[in-house]
Amino acid sequence: MRRDYWQSLCNIWDAKRWQETSTTMKVNRATNPESNKHTSGSISFATHQSRLEKELKRPPTFQEVFDKTHKKKGTNQYISNIAREVAESYS
Repeated sequence: MRRDYWQSLCNIWDAKRWQETSTTMKVNRATNPESNKHTSGSISFATHQSRLEKELKRPPTFQEVFDKTHKKKGTNQYISNIAREVAESYS
């Protein structure tokens, strides 16, 4: 990364507004950690959708993409109760 870009980012991150937002988001994530889980890692939902489309030879449904990103690998279990409830609400 160019040095001037890095310095610009450091200035942004050092600003009071950024620090306040960061603190708020940390509290929000800590309040309900179960709702912040998914199994897709750094792979985007769009990439998962594209891969599923190739695998299934048809466009996947929302439910299929959701299951791919919210179920424990190798099992049929959702990673959290909230994920299961969301999935059930779309069924």
